[in-house]
Amino acid sequence: MRAHLRSKGHLLTPALKEIRRTRAERLLQWHDEDGHENILLTDEKLFTMKEQYNNQNNKIYAQRPLRCILRVQGCHHPSYFMVWWEVSHQMVMHLHFLQERDETGV
Repeated sequence: MRAHLRSKGHLLTPALKEIRRTRAERLLQWHDEDGHENILLTDEKLFTMKEQYNNQNNKIYAQRPLRCILRVQGCHHPSYFMVWWEVSHQMVMHLHFLQERDETGV
């Protein structure tokens, strides 16, 4: 005898099983017709040029208090650049580096 854990799962009624079966058949048919080769995947990420400020990592150890406390300058809209990448079944495209004001054409 051993212990078994109860787990969560979908309650599949006969109607839901039929829907899953038809969708799986369509997916297999689409794959047989090389439909997966026409997919283009893209990804983009914005990187800011300003350092991230973390109060816990910004401590000054001194014998006496400093007269001039250095402050981190912040702004509402820091400069940034975007890295854009696309991948398809046939090839992997180059990384595109876009500056803040560049147009993507999309």
